[in-house]
Amino acid sequence: MANMKSIRKVGRYSKQEVSELIRMFDEGNSIYKICKNLNRSQKSIRNNLIRLGKMEGEISPKRFSKSKTIVVSNPSVGSLALGYIWYGFILLTLSMIFVMKPHFNILEIILFYFTFVIF
Repeated sequence: MANMKSIRKVGRYSKQEVSELIRMFDEGNSIYKICKNLNRSQKSIRNNLIRLGKMEGEISPKRFSKSKTIVVSNPSVGSLALGYIWYGFILLTLSMIFVMKPHFNILEIILFYFTFVIF
């Protein structure tokens, strides 16, 4: 039979794996040697030693909470007034264009199309 590498384990450590990890680390084995023995990645071994308090360092990748913070901002009265003035200016400008130049009026174009072209 061919010499095949076994598939690396993933997921949570069993109690037996945790006790073996602690025992091997306390005996002074390197992380590389421990990962070969437990068939886990070096990052996994390192992160679990940090979680168990046997090593100093940051767990990678960092886990962030999945809750999203929603920020609600209350617009000031001045910005609301400025927005309404802007919308009023646009409405007034478009109304004047449609009155002075009716061929620009999109509603009139649509109604003309349905009235004379379709029927």
